Amino acid sequence: MKKKYYFVIFFLILVTFFIINISSVNAKMYKILDSEGNIIRITNNPVLSIEEKEAGCKILSAPDGIIMATQDQITNGQEIKQEISSGSEKYDFRKVKWGMKKEEVKAAERGKIVLETEYEVDVMVPDFDDDFQLGYMFLEDKLYRSTYLFIGKFTNKNDYIDEFEKWKKALMKKYGKPTLDRVVWKNDLYKSDKQEWGMAVSVGHLLYAVQWETSTTEIGIMLMGNNYKISLGIFYESKKLKEWAKRIKEKEALKGL
Repeated sequence: MKKKYYFVIFFLILVTFFIINISSVNAKMYKILDSEGNIIRITNNPVLSIEEKEAGCKILSAPDGIIMATQDQITNGQEIKQEISSGSEKYDFRKVKWGMKKEEVKAAERGKIVLETEYEVDVMVPDFDDDFQLGYMFLEDKLYRSTYLFIGKFTNKNDYIDEFEKWKKALMKKYGKPTLDRVVWKNDLYKSDKQEWGMAVSVGHLLYAVQWETSTTEIGIMLMGNNYKISLGIFYESKKLKEWAKRIKEKEALKGL
């Protein structure tokens, strides 16, 4: 039963994060720069760690709290070989379009179906990555949202941050500069020790979120945690059906009152 609603729970947390946390940091954000002027992290708390001070890092205020990645940051570092497979321009995501019926999505999807309910179809996608499971979400038999959820396991919690950064770079390579890029410290307990940042994520102290847009789709990647468990997901949502889906859910929620 837990597996059946795993993607639903993930998206509820995701929506809560963007409504509460993103709006709360919009007031003031800061870039932490290394000695060469490269952004190494983004935060709403303008305090350098001991290691950052010793390395000669600087704090730069970001106007209006909006952080945009630079082209240099997109091309720096090791090249990511994996591409985000979202199909050609005639598709919104992989080989499907928003609003498709469930049976149409199943016919178009090559991955192995591992779960199917009225509102969800989950598939394994070896053509994308063996460590991710793909979930298609439906309302009234219309596809409106999809997500790749990381199901791999790491012993070292910092490896989840590395995995997030790897896929963030791949997404930036495909979609360019993000419309939103946030690193949010809700609790500074582990902030001074970078080796504990993975632990900080697992207990909900540290959150990462990046978002892009196309003409039809909102795309995002998010790393978050709670109760020592970490969730990493890449989500795609129809811009046209987003408000429609919200109204449907609100209507269904009222039925229980």
